[in-house]
Amino acid sequence: IRRMIDFLFENVQSFKKKELKDCVKKSVNMVLKEQKVKKNFYLSVLFIDDNGMRQINSKFRNKNSTTNVLSFPQNETKYLKESISVIILGDIVISLEKILSESKEQKKFFSDHLCHMVVHSVLHLLGFTHQNDLDSKKMIKKEISVLNKLSISSPY
Repeated sequence: IRRMIDFLFENVQSFKKKELKDCVKKSVNMVLKEQKVKKNFYLSVLFIDDNGMRQINSKFRNKNSTTNVLSFPQNETKYLKESISVIILGDIVISLEKILSESKEQKKFFSDHLCHMVVHSVLHLLGFTHQNDLDSKKMIKKEISVLNKLSISSPY
């Protein structure tokens, strides 16, 4: 199975890129394993600061505020060659500044909170939502299950 993840970094010089990539890779792989996704996939991850996130949130959601993560699902199958298809899961945008401030406020390890937000985002890319109580409960249950397998305690 080919797992292709593109990483982009904007205005996040103070963060260690290798640690960020490792967290994303292990979180994405665990969600896909848990959801039994056995296909090639492509995903892009953009790490930005609060200002960049505010701009994206404003442009795509008409909200002039920052947030921790945004998910832009695509779920399209593309053919790289005749016999090789890949699912384009979509794009995840992560404000490292916001994740850092939230982890301090909530007294969590930065890496645990980042992994949780990646798990949350990937579940969105796979179609999970939290628009009503039932959907929220299903999504939270999945998050806790994946985080448990990553040795991260439930944030709920």
